[in-house]
Amino acid sequence: MNRLKLKVITPNGVYVDGIEIDNINVQTSAGDMTIYARHASIVSTLKVGQIKYVNEQGVKYVHVHRGILKVSHNEVKILTQWLYEVDENGKKTGPRR
Repeated sequence: MNRLKLKVITPNGVYVDGIEIDNINVQTSAGDMTIYARHASIVSTLKVGQIKYVNEQGVKYVHVHRGILKVSHNEVKILTQWLYEVDENGKKTGPRR
């Protein structure tokens, strides 16, 4: 199965760098989308909201405060002002980064 590589960056540093994921759900200014391997290249702005990604460890939820999404060559890059981990209900579970 083809996988994506995910990199998430904030002004405070790198949150994740190159982890392999199966897919990622994001909330963009154009609407919600799910990205899988071999997705078309895209650049979009992210709304304040939640991203969800799936990897070998399971499902991970992260709240982002706006940002930029870039997808190309099976790589997803997200730049955001800040983020924190949340559970599936959106309740904060980790520190702001």
